[in-house]
Amino acid sequence: MIYKNSFYSLLLVLLAVCFSQCAKKFEYEPTDNSAVIDSISPRRGTENTQVRIYGKNFPVDTAKIRALFNNKQGLIIEKSTNNVILATVPYEAGTGNVMLQVNGQAVNGPTFTYDFDSPVILEVLPLTGIAGTEVTINGRKFSATAANNQVTINGVSATITKSSTAQLITQVPEAKNGPITVTSNNISNQGPVFKFIPHITSLDKGSGYVGDVIKIAGKYFDAGPNLNVTFNGVTAAVNSVNSTGIEVKVPASTSGNVMVTVDGVSSNTQQFTYKIAPTITGLSKTSAFAQDTLTVFGANFIGAAAPVVSFNGSVATVLNQSANQIKVQIPAGTNGNVLVTVDGVASNAVPFSYLQNIVASSLNQPFPVLRNVSGIDGATVVIKGNSFGTQTNSIRVTVGNQNAQVVSVDDGNVTFLSPSFSSSQPNVQQIKIYRNNVEASYPNGNLTFTYLEPTILSSSCTIMPSGILGFSMLTFVVSGNNYNATAANANFEMLIDGIKYPAVVNANVATITVTQPTGAIKNGYNIQVRNKWGAFISAFQRNITLSGFSRSFVNNTNWMTIVGDGFGNTAETARSVSIYRINNGVKETVNINSIISWSDDRIVVEFPSYIDDRTYGVEVKINLKTASKEQFLNLLPDVN
Repeated sequence: MIYKNSFYSLLLVLLAVCFSQCAKKFEYEPTDNSAVIDSISPRRGTENTQVRIYGKNFPVDTAKIRALFNNKQGLIIEKSTNNVILATVPYEAGTGNVMLQVNGQAVNGPTFTYDFDSPVILEVLPLTGIAGTEVTINGRKFSATAANNQVTINGVSATITKSSTAQLITQVPEAKNGPITVTSNNISNQGPVFKFIPHITSLDKGSGYVGDVIKIAGKYFDAGPNLNVTFNGVTAAVNSVNSTGIEVKVPASTSGNVMVTVDGVSSNTQQFTYKIAPTITGLSKTSAFAQDTLTVFGANFIGAAAPVVSFNGSVATVLNQSANQIKVQIPAGTNGNVLVTVDGVASNAVPFSYLQNIVASSLNQPFPVLRNVSGIDGATVVIKGNSFGTQTNSIRVTVGNQNAQVVSVDDGNVTFLSPSFSSSQPNVQQIKIYRNNVEASYPNGNLTFTYLEPTILSSSCTIMPSGILGFSMLTFVVSGNNYNATAANANFEMLIDGIKYPAVVNANVATITVTQPTGAIKNGYNIQVRNKWGAFISAFQRNITLSGFSRSFVNNTNWMTIVGDGFGNTAETARSVSIYRINNGVKETVNINSIISWSDDRIVVEFPSYIDDRTYGVEVKINLKTASKEQFLNLLPDVN
């Protein structure tokens, strides 16, 4: 019997062990929600230093937490969030680890260095204010000499007005929210945060509608990162903020106070009154003739005084009204918005168009009919017709697919400036005119504008020394047509020998000044003017002048030096020199052996030495221009 009981007992033990192992095999491991300390700030200080302990999984209920500094309990002064605790260092804690006891479990953190000689901040009064507020700091280990102490608020130095070993009195500087730090005898300790009290001085609008933008003027609005603006307790969306101004969008609320709160510190208040505007939801007609009747549908049309209904500023006659509709007779006016004004408050605007036909019959003159005009970018054109009205902003003129600038409008004339086009488009473009986006009729056919290229009528060139050795200054003045467009992008250009230079344009005269090496000056140049629509090229040749010539005899050789202007320094042109003598009234050609040198104002040639004293002539030809001069020369050989 004993063995039988022992057998059953052993069997029960084995079964229990088996079930236990099976249970462990399928058991889910719990999630680790243990508290963890990641860091502390600051990492050193003294008694009463406020230390923020950062981590995770901290209980919200501070009764479940103890903060220990080197195993001495500190004071938790702010309610814990899930990841931060604010605690003060206990008296003479000494250097050691920061530790939390959470529900009886120890959580180790970094080392906190205890400065025994550091000043001790026990109390700061007050902890809110403005610049100039007197703050009293009570504690220990301050210097009795004011110069040996320093107080900063958020890093900005405050003025110390009184000091002792146990108390400092200071004035708050202009700064932002931040910790008060005391430095005595070159040792610093960080105390609690000082917060500036925001102050509202004014609102740019004392009343308005939901969605209006309001500007709040004042001070200390950006003292801290946590800003909240309320209208009678309802938070507004902040568009922008700086130290002295906030721009907000009025929220849906009711009349009451506007208040600014920064980091939990609230400002004074300002009164704001909400307006309830009349609202137009629709019109029975969106276009009609003057004197027709029309019904305006909406809400909030009843006020202390009768509502005013206006069509683009012209007041209509109210025939009857209720809270949500007004029947009116349309006044004579122009296209624009319909508004309902109740007790000085205007509604939203609803567009309305007057039914009116406009006619465009001619350009620039009524008779005879002119269907096409020509010019360049910025040319002034007048459309002749009727029913254009007098409102410039109701007229739109297009040339091709470009909108033109409308200069003036009266009932029979619309004046506009031709717009710019790219050269890839045809130079003939159709003109169209619209009034309030309704196109005119054209009883005489389409109206068009032709864009013209510039031309050259005359050119001149003057050459002067540039002031730089070896260089001359050439000034070309070119006159023609279609140069000076008023449009900024008319793209008029002037080129000399294919090179574009900046041109000064006055009316139809273009001037450019070019500095060139004196040795590169030419007799002839190709001048080109062009705009987006085409170009005109003129072969320009400078005038040739001969002022004189002289003979010299050197090394049994006769040399003729010809002096003048406009010869050119380069051989880009067809040119020649001939010498003749006059014998009994007859010109006899003298052969020239060779041209020795050629410059813009001097030519030297070699000719035979057997010629006697005579009157001689010199003729210089360059392209199509010829210059000649005759004078008596003593051509007897010199005695060498």
